Amino acid sequence: MKQMMPYKKVLFICTENVCHSIMAEAVLTAVKGKRPLAVESRGLVVLFPEPLNPKAVAVLKSNELTPSREYSKEFVPELDVTEGTLILTMSEKERNQVLGMAGRFPMPADVCTLGEFAGERADIKSPYGGSLADYGAYYEYIDILVKMAAEKLFKEDGK
Repeated sequence: MKQMMPYKKVLFICTENVCHSIMAEAVLTAVKGKRPLAVESRGLVVLFPEPLNPKAVAVLKSNELTPSREYSKEFVPELDVTEGTLILTMSEKERNQVLGMAGRFPMPADVCTLGEFAGERADIKSPYGGSLADYGAYYEYIDILVKMAAEKLFKEDGK
């Protein structure tokens, strides 16, 4: 990854935007406090707005977090990439898909996996079809990675 720019926006991206990226968005939104950082999430395969995964929503609420919306939202590079955007995907496959769209970005953006940005090398595996406890464990992992990423982000901005 190249030299980091001062970020104005963090955009979490997963495949459907019904679980992974929504959880990461909620955690970073809570952690950032009053910092002037836009935090959003999108999905790569969103044919129509789908309701969020109820287990993901339940886990967020049990951790006193609230999703930013009730339905998934599609990633539209021309609209979603703005000046100073950092795109964090949940997997290497998603990162590569986003990088394949880079010609549609209206301006440069840094793109990497959440794990890579946080200093870990593993993809985030989906708890899809698992129990509420599986989603809880999954949330804990995302929570740790997002907080590691936030530490790096906020160290860079000096706040």
